[in-house]
Amino acid sequence: MPNPKPLAKKDLSRVNLASDDLHGSDLHETTLHQATLVETNLEGADLTRADLSKANLGGASLRDASAQEANFENSDLRDADLSGARLDGARMRGARMRDEQRAEAEAAGAFMDDPPDPEIASPT
Repeated sequence: MPNPKPLAKKDLSRVNLASDDLHGSDLHETTLHQATLVETNLEGADLTRADLSKANLGGASLRDASAQEANFENSDLRDADLSGARLDGARMRGARMRDEQRAEAEAAGAFMDDPPDPEIASPT
């Protein structure tokens, strides 16, 4: 198992971490605004109060991640694995995701507020 990377409270806006292994990393209160996290392994990572607004998390694994009060507004979560993720208070307004992901996120305590813009919503 790789050593978790301590990236807490850093500004990583617009960074490309596609396919990186951030399993178990401390990313609490980290700014990942508009970051590319496609196929990134975030299993068990601490994303508490992280800003992932407008980030591309397509195909990323957030399995068992702690993402309480994280900001996923307008992010792309299509095909991301949210299994077991703790999403209490996470903001996901405008996030693009499949219907089953949306139901899973709502059940885990995320706030959806408004539905995504129909022009950018994923097909079902």
